[in-house]
Amino acid sequence: MEKRLDKINEDISIYQYTEGFLYGTDAVLLAAYVKPKKGAVMVELGTGTGIIPILIAHRKQPSRIFAFEIQEDYARLAAENVELCGMSDRIEIVHDDLKNITPYYFRDKGVESVDAVFTNPPYMKMTSGYLNESERKLTARHELKCNIDDICISAAKILKNGGDFFIIYRPDRLCDLFCAMRGAGIEPKEMTEVVSHVGEAPTLILVRGKKSALPSMKITKPFVIYDGKEYSKEMTEVYEKGSM
Repeated sequence: MEKRLDKINEDISIYQYTEGFLYGTDAVLLAAYVKPKKGAVMVELGTGTGIIPILIAHRKQPSRIFAFEIQEDYARLAAENVELCGMSDRIEIVHDDLKNITPYYFRDKGVESVDAVFTNPPYMKMTSGYLNESERKLTARHELKCNIDDICISAAKILKNGGDFFIIYRPDRLCDLFCAMRGAGIEPKEMTEVVSHVGEAPTLILVRGKKSALPSMKITKPFVIYDGKEYSKEMTEVYEKGSM
């Protein structure tokens, strides 16, 4: 398959398939939103090109990230990108179905517990959108291989009590998300709406949950992407510093 090398910032470039699903603003925002403690062990559910763990490992200080990807060609591409960025000692790409994940996998790797899980999952139901896409794009966008319940159940299986769950999702699926999180024992603790311009309706939502936590959720001020036609100060900081 044909691929191209794309420059992400001054330090990072990654390969992407020209006919595949390309990373977007949602990946950059989630990487900035994730706040791991120093030395944390983290897991990504559905890595695609590997862009999110690469951005997190570049700007922050987790000790290890295991990134799961069900599509063989993307798992291979993500591993190539990890090596290209010199992060093979911190990021391990795992070609497997996230529904197969158990705590025993990590114990076999010498990991006692997982501190945080993050994901930018498929958000469209199989009954919506254009279903004549390539299987690669269909798997990335639609709940073809997994749904939001699968994501939350898999996260809850491996998170330690009090471990964090980070997700970027769509506002129209918010009820489904919160139901899936609570059903799996992950309590929503914080939500940030992402808007293109001040005063507009949100196009994305960022949510942080905590396993086995008591109910109580903070709603932050909206994150604004644009100021007129230019990036906002906040979005510029995301690209420059990798945090929000």
